[in-house]
Amino acid sequence: MMLNSTKMLFVMFMFMSTLISISSNNWLSGWMGLEINLMSFIPIMYSKLNYYSSESSMKYFVIQSSSSMILLLGIILTSLKINMNFSMMVMTCGLLTKVGVAPFHMWVPSIMEGINWINCLILSTWQKIAPLTLISYSMNNEMLIMPSILSLLIGAIGGLNQSSIKKLMAYSSINNMGWIIISMMMSMMTWINYFMIYSLMISMFMYMLNKENINYINQCFLSTFKSINKMFLLIMLLSMGGMPPMLGFMPKWMIIQLAMMFNMYIVTTVMVFSSLIVLFYYIQMSFSMLMINSQKLKWMEFSITNNKMVILSFFINMFGFIMIILIKSMM
Repeated sequence: MMLNSTKMLFVMFMFMSTLISISSNNWLSGWMGLEINLMSFIPIMYSKLNYYSSESSMKYFVIQSSSSMILLLGIILTSLKINMNFSMMVMTCGLLTKVGVAPFHMWVPSIMEGINWINCLILSTWQKIAPLTLISYSMNNEMLIMPSILSLLIGAIGGLNQSSIKKLMAYSSINNMGWIIISMMMSMMTWINYFMIYSLMISMFMYMLNKENINYINQCFLSTFKSINKMFLLIMLLSMGGMPPMLGFMPKWMIIQLAMMFNMYIVTTVMVFSSLIVLFYYIQMSFSMLMINSQKLKWMEFSITNNKMVILSFFINMFGFIMIILIKSMM
């Protein structure tokens, strides 16, 4: 994303609109913040270097405007006090469509495939803050339990046969939305912690893929991809899959503990099962990447000055969980 004055203005509006939505005290101002957020992000998505960005921005506009209409219909029905349960269900459907929770998830892989890594990062993290906050305000456990289970299963199974890393991250995002919705039913602080750690891990992962200009799994097998970077990418993938003792294991462990305390045994089984599938295709990708190596070793070509962010991400993912346990034990 080029940092020209126009895009910086849209980025500022995007940040401000999210703050408007999460700090609003009525549904209409929350809806208004979501609309400003939508109109701010669409110009950021467009890129002259990417032929598919205009198609993705149009798809994103159609999906998000449709979900905004559903949300507005629910707000109108709520204000008219017409069947409050049905009104809240309509509002929740609109918000679930905005974050790409199953069964309203089909737009996520196709849109992420057509945009660059920076926009993928914004779409996976910042764009979900306002809708998730509004969903937490309109909690209905009976209605959210089925979309969360579907998200866990579809996000896990959908990523099995993908060759594009962007589509893989899209299905991983759908799976993580299931974890967030389930944690939202039990504790406000738990889903916030999960989302923050998930955003940190995915930011470091997408930063490295953007830096190396990698979009497909077979690009990880090229001789130009250095061996030391493969090791760092392996650690990030294992952390995102939830392999202990990496950082990504901690929030999943917390949610599983809470779910057992709330006697949600079937949901816990689905969570563990889906997490194992996600970890399987991350390990499969990592194993192939490490085994298929180039003829010329490139360990000595690693430059510390040019890879400070990569080293930092390695230590955060590798030792973040251990550091958090130590800090909690000292408190």
